[in-house]
Amino acid sequence: MVSTKSQSKEWVTLPKSTQAPIVYLVVLLAFMGQMLLSPIIAPLSRELGMQEWHIGVAISLAAFMVVVASPLWGKTSQKRGVKPVLTAAMLVALLALIAVAAISFLGLRGIWVGPSMIIGFMLTRGLIYGGAIAAVTPAAQTHFVTQTETEAQRVKAVGGLGAVNGLASILGAVLGGGLAAIGGLMLPLIVTPLLMLAGLIVLVVFFKPAAQERQVEEPKSVSYFDPRAFPFLISGLMLFVGFASVATIFGFLVQDRFALSASGTAGVAAVYMALMSFALILAQAVIASQLGWNSVQLMRLGFVVTVVGLLLIMPGGSYVLLGLGAITFGMGAGLAMLGYSAGPTMEMSQSEQGSLAGLINSNNGAAYVIAPVASTALYGVSPYLSLGIGVVILGLVTVFVFVHPKFRALSARKV
Repeated sequence: MVSTKSQSKEWVTLPKSTQAPIVYLVVLLAFMGQMLLSPIIAPLSRELGMQEWHIGVAISLAAFMVVVASPLWGKTSQKRGVKPVLTAAMLVALLALIAVAAISFLGLRGIWVGPSMIIGFMLTRGLIYGGAIAAVTPAAQTHFVTQTETEAQRVKAVGGLGAVNGLASILGAVLGGGLAAIGGLMLPLIVTPLLMLAGLIVLVVFFKPAAQERQVEEPKSVSYFDPRAFPFLISGLMLFVGFASVATIFGFLVQDRFALSASGTAGVAAVYMALMSFALILAQAVIASQLGWNSVQLMRLGFVVTVVGLLLIMPGGSYVLLGLGAITFGMGAGLAMLGYSAGPTMEMSQSEQGSLAGLINSNNGAAYVIAPVASTALYGVSPYLSLGIGVVILGLVTVFVFVHPKFRALSARKV
C-alpha cells in the first residue's frame, strides 16, 4: 500500500505512470462483455420463447451471486492480490459466456427449447457468470482506494472507475445494437466472449502490480450495519433498485411504446442506453471534478436530478422526451453513485477497504436481485407502474440524504 501522500496523489493525477490505465482497460473489456447483451436481452428472450419474468429471474440470479460472492472477492483481493483474483474470475466468466452463446444458438434454431433450455440459460448467464463477474469491481476499487488518501483523490479514482463502467455501457450498447442490426441476435452473443478473452489477455500480459501493493494478511470485515457505512449503503441500495428497474424494462418499454421489431428494438434501445451512459460518464468524469464537492453533496444533487429524469421518462409516445429523460436520469445516477461509492471509504481504515469494496458491490447486486423480477412483474400489469414506484422510492431517498444526521454532519466536510 502507498505510504506517502505524494505517492497516493500520483495514482490519481498521473495515471499514465502507473498501472491504472491497464486496470481501467481490463474493467472496460470485462463489462463490455456484459453490456453487449443489454440492448438484445429483451428481444432475445422473446425469440427464445421466454416470458418477461424468465429474463428477470436470470438477471436476478446473477445479481444474487454478486451479493454472495462480492464480499469474499473484496477481502480475497486484498489478501491474495488483485491480479490472481481477476484472472480466475474472468476465466470463469469467459467460459460461462461461451455457454450462453451456445445455448442461445440452439434455442434460436429450435434444437433445444422448453424449460430445460431456459434453466440452462439461467444457470450459465445467472449463477456462473454472476459469481465470476462479481470480482471485477471490488478488486478494481480495492486497487484504487488503497492507493489514495484524501476524499478528492478517492472521488476522482472511484469516479474514473465509474466512468469506465459507463463507457463500457455506451460501447457495449452501441456495439451490441449495431451487431444485432447487421448480423441478427446471434452475432453479439459470439462477440461477447471474445471481449472477455481480450480483457483476460490484457490482464495476464500487461498488469504488473507495483511492489508497494502489499497484501493484507488479515483484512478486517465491515458489517453492513456499521454506522460509518450504513446510511451510504441503504441510499445506494435504493438508487440501484431504481436504476436496475429502468435498465431491465427499458427494452420492453421501447418495443411496446413504438411498436418496433426485435432487431429494431435492439438498435433504438442501444441509442437511448448510450445516451444514458454518456450522461453518467460526463457526470462522474467531468461534472463531479469541476464541482469539487464532497461525497454527500454529490449524492444530494444526484438524487434530485435522478428523480427529475425518471419523471421525464414516464410519458409515452415521444422519442425526444424519452431521450431527455434518459440523459437526465443517467447524469443524476452518475453523481449519486459516485458519492455513495467514495463516501464510506473515507470512514474506513486501509485494512477495511477490501471488505468495504466487496460490501458496496454486494449491495449493488442486491438491487439487481430485487429490481428485475419486481419491475418486469409490475410491467406486465402496467408499463407505468414500475416507473411510478421508482419515482416514489427515489423521492423518499432524496429526502433521506438531506435529513439523516450522518449526512448532515458530513455535508460540510472539505474535500
